[in-house]
Amino acid sequence: MDYCAACDGMDFVQLQGMIYRFNIMSAFGLCLFLIGIPMRRVAKRTLGKYYTYGLKTLEKHELVKHGIYKHVRHPIYLAMLLYNDGIPLFFSSLYGFLLMQAFIPLILYRIKIEENMLIKKFGDEYREYMEETKKLIPFIY
Repeated sequence: MDYCAACDGMDFVQLQGMIYRFNIMSAFGLCLFLIGIPMRRVAKRTLGKYYTYGLKTLEKHELVKHGIYKHVRHPIYLAMLLYNDGIPLFFSSLYGFLLMQAFIPLILYRIKIEENMLIKKFGDEYREYMEETKKLIPFIY
């Protein structure tokens, strides 16, 4: 049997008896998702060859401070928080939303490890960058 993404949605509705109603919360979730996905793509593209899934720096690594990184130090994590929260909000799933919130401390811990690694690699250049930009939310945090 061939895979059908639309059929998965039907299974969700049929198996769980969900009656889907698009409301303000769903619209907000959709907006978060639609902002998060391209933000992640832009951030990864801006990093280019310096993007890795693991936490590491390259031998001839340069600190990226342009593009989206001019406004926030960790836009990929921000994007992940946005689209991961957007999905359960779109489906009006309180439990799903609460589950996604459990990942926030883990992401903040990973950011701490990453920033220590970048301070070790770039020293004062990264410390100055930290003073000039916010960690996750532009102008706020």
